[in-house]
Amino acid sequence: MQVQRTSRKAPRVPVSFMASCCQQDLNELGAKAYNLSPGGIGIKTNYPLSVKERLAVAFQLPDTFDTVLCVTGEVAWLQCNGDVPRREKTFFTVGIKFLNVQESTRGILQEYIQSLVD
Repeated sequence: MQVQRTSRKAPRVPVSFMASCCQQDLNELGAKAYNLSPGGIGIKTNYPLSVKERLAVAFQLPDTFDTVLCVTGEVAWLQCNGDVPRREKTFFTVGIKFLNVQESTRGILQEYIQSLVD
């Protein structure tokens, strides 16, 4: 797996797994994660979100058992892709910055990401 090298503090690795996001109004939406770092996650979803919107994000890392990670995040950026007038084909690529990650969760994330980098 190729790690994206950028000026970021920590590596961002490509991933492919499902995630669940819960908006502040308790609307739950599905998403597919496409990259991950200790500080955030990139997702694709069919649901419109807003920059600075806060979400609860839950996901299970591949090849882990019974470990569902739950973090609070904030939409840092988004991009609309697809055919906007035909909404069923519209999807959004979204970068979510993690906020207040528990140390145990941060450790699990770092260990998982390091296993993909090595």
